[in-house]
Amino acid sequence: MGAAVSVAASAKRALVGNGNPLGALLPGVIVAYSAPRDLPREVVYGGQVVGPVELLSMAGGGRVKRREDLSLLLHVRVYQPGQETAETAEARAVEIGDVICIYIATNTKLTGDIEDLRLAHVTGMDLDSWTDDDGAGSILTISVGLMSNLN
Repeated sequence: MGAAVSVAASAKRALVGNGNPLGALLPGVIVAYSAPRDLPREVVYGGQVVGPVELLSMAGGGRVKRREDLSLLLHVRVYQPGQETAETAEARAVEIGDVICIYIATNTKLTGDIEDLRLAHVTGMDLDSWTDDDGAGSILTISVGLMSNLN
């Protein structure tokens, strides 16, 4: 396979793909590349990757250099049956999210084998919650910035 045209898939795979490091850091929490069909009570999964891509040069017949400033959305979903409010679900989602944020802050190149990735860092979070007839849940969405220069 040729050189990568984007770090989007490789960075997502490094965080939530097979053999990801988060599973070892979060015992009992399912970590998945995308949302599982049957959502368990505690799950971390990858979502959209969005952001600008800038073409840097137009080399005749050669590879076009590009700069990316992408955001990978990681979702932390916690559901607690029997709860009437989302207080404890939110607290647990934030606790799981903190482990992820610390991992990224101390591993800014992720697994280190994403050649063109210059920096991965947490750029924001969004916390939402709900209640239903059976319990309460929360989703924490963590935005992970992915800065890269591809040659």
